Amino acid sequence: MSKINLKDIELSDEINKKLVFDNEQSSLTLISFKAGSKRSIHCDEKDEVAIIIEGKADITIGKEVYNLQAGEMIVMPAKIPHGLRALSDTKMLLLRPKHEH
Repeated sequence: MSKINLKDIELSDEINKKLVFDNEQSSLTLISFKAGSKRSIHCDEKDEVAIIIEGKADITIGKEVYNLQAGEMIVMPAKIPHGLRALSDTKMLLLRPKHEH
């Protein structure tokens, strides 16, 4: 086990991902989004948790849009369409149980 700086991910042209940990139960991914970049609407078979650590983003879940900023999190329920639009340069953690995308 080693110490991890959650702000230690580069902002690339749009979306950059860095796997923090991955085990038999779940995975945690650090993701950076340049302002204006999007993660298109999609569905997953299991719940996911998005935790904003820097910046601001609109997260769409079903027909609702939630404005999240640093320090806030949201659960994206299984089988409900969801997506993200970065309102500023944004870094977030994505916690998810094991499943295929």
